[in-house]
Amino acid sequence: MEWIKGDIAQITDKTHSWYPCLVIVSEVKSWGIQGCVLVPESNDGSKPVGQAYNRLEYAKIVRVGKAEITPE
Repeated sequence: MEWIKGDIAQITDKTHSWYPCLVIVSEVKSWGIQGCVLVPESNDGSKPVGQAYNRLEYAKIVRVGKAEITPE
C-alpha cells in the first residue's frame, strides 16, 4: 500500500526528537513524508491550534491509520 496525504504515521526512531509522535502526512516524497503535528495552545479553546511540520524518512515511521480531518 502506498502512502497518501492524510495517512497517520508514528515516529519509531527512538533517537528522533519527536519520538513517538503521531504525524498527519501532508506530502509524500520518494524518500519519505512531510507531515504535520497539531499542537493545541490552550485547553479552553481561546487560542487556535498550532502546526509543526517535519520531514521523515520511511525507515523512521510506520503507518498507523488515516486522519478524518487534515490541516489545510
